Amino acid sequence: MSEQPADFSIKRIDAFACSARLTGAALLLYHRVVVEGGHNLPRAGPGLLLPKHHAYRDIMVEGVLLHRLTKRYATYVMKRGLWGVLELCGGIKVFRPKDIRRIADREERRAEIRRARAANQRLQDYLDGLYRHGELVISHPEGMRYQDAMGPLQKEVVEHLVLAQERLGVQVPLIPIGIEYGSYSRPRAPVYFRVDEPFYADSFADVGAVMAHLDQRLRTLSGLA
Repeated sequence: MSEQPADFSIKRIDAFACSARLTGAALLLYHRVVVEGGHNLPRAGPGLLLPKHHAYRDIMVEGVLLHRLTKRYATYVMKRGLWGVLELCGGIKVFRPKDIRRIADREERRAEIRRARAANQRLQDYLDGLYRHGELVISHPEGMRYQDAMGPLQKEVVEHLVLAQERLGVQVPLIPIGIEYGSYSRPRAPVYFRVDEPFYADSFADVGAVMAHLDQRLRTLSGLA
């Protein structure tokens, strides 16, 4: 097992994360939140939380309930177009292939690919440090919002976790989280936050089997089965 790099430090500033959580808690008074399976959230140690992504408000639901149930903050894998201030609250940006495909100029696209590779390598190194440091990571496996429907799952974060476990000698549970809105606009409509039992990637034959299991659980937990 390799040693934790001496210069590793968590980029999240908990004071900013706390401010975001309190703002989110006030906004969530619009809904009536119903938690199922909250005991499945880790009270200590690393974990990869994989929630269904319907709307931007999901992030508030996740952050508020995670702290309410465990007194912990997490680091979010987020698309690079989101506000930089969110990095202070725990966000880390990822370059997505579809963002690069939108660039029409060939040379500019090649330069962006080089930047993306370097940035995503730094992201992977940072995720390694978070897992070794016993931190929670949240990644929306669809990669974008699909309201009341299940989008195709992106495997990169899970794939990295499988390799990180082998490389670092750690075991990190994967935890599917379903979210189901009774209504997005009706005040006090219920929001169901369903936390599944943790599972481990090495219980499956390969990453494809992990993703198939995750897809099935997210559909069921989010009322989309």
